Amino acid sequence: MKQPRQSDPTIVIFDLDGTITRYDTYVRFLLYVIYRNPLKLLQLPLLSVDVLRHKFGTQSNTWLKKRFLSAILAGKDRNTINSLAISFSQRVFMKGIHRDAMECLRQHQKKGNDLVLISASLDIYVKPLAEMLGFKHIICTRTCWQNDVLGSSLDGGNCYGDVKIERVKQWLEDRADNRILAAYSDHESDFPLLKIANHGIVVNPGQDLRQKVENNNLEFIHWK
Repeated sequence: MKQPRQSDPTIVIFDLDGTITRYDTYVRFLLYVIYRNPLKLLQLPLLSVDVLRHKFGTQSNTWLKKRFLSAILAGKDRNTINSLAISFSQRVFMKGIHRDAMECLRQHQKKGNDLVLISASLDIYVKPLAEMLGFKHIICTRTCWQNDVLGSSLDGGNCYGDVKIERVKQWLEDRADNRILAAYSDHESDFPLLKIANHGIVVNPGQDLRQKVENNNLEFIHWK
C-alpha cells in the first residue's frame, strides 16, 4: 500500500541584518538613540576601547553587545524605548530594506509560506520591524526589564551563532512539521542553519565568502 505523499515544507527563515536590511541595525539603532540623547556621546571613548578588546579577541560578541546595551540603552523606561524603537523601525522599513528582499518576502507570503525572522539584534525594535515586514514568527536577542525599566542583561544570551541555531531548533520542536523549505542569510555564522534547510541561500557574498558557500553546497544570490 502506497504511503500518502507528504506535503512540501512551508517554513522559510530570513536573517535580518545584512540580509533583509542593507546594514547592521543594532549599530544604527544605538546611533539613533545617541543622536536624541547627546550626553550619551560621553560614553563613546570607553566603548571604543571595548570595540578594540572585541576585535583583538579578548572579549566575545555577546560581551560587547551587553556593554553597548548598558552604556546607551539601559535605565530607560518602557515608553521611551518603545517610542524610539517604533520610530527607528519605520525609518529602516522605509529606507533600509533591500528592494529584492522585499520582493522575495512578498513571493513567499503569496505562496502561503510560514515566515520566520531570526536576528542577533534586540527584540525592542526587531519585533515592530518584523510586524511591518509581515513576519508572524520572530527569534531574536531578548532584553530584560525590571519594573518597566530596561536592564543591561540579555534573556537567554545573544541570539548569534550556536545560540541562534539552538533557538531555531527549539522553536521547530513545537511544530508538527519542522522541515525548513528555505533559509536566507548573509553571514557565515549561519551556515549550520542554512545547511539543514532544503534550500540554504547566502545573500550578497563577497569573493572569499562565495568560495565557502560553494564548498558547503549552498546557493547564493545578489539583492539590491
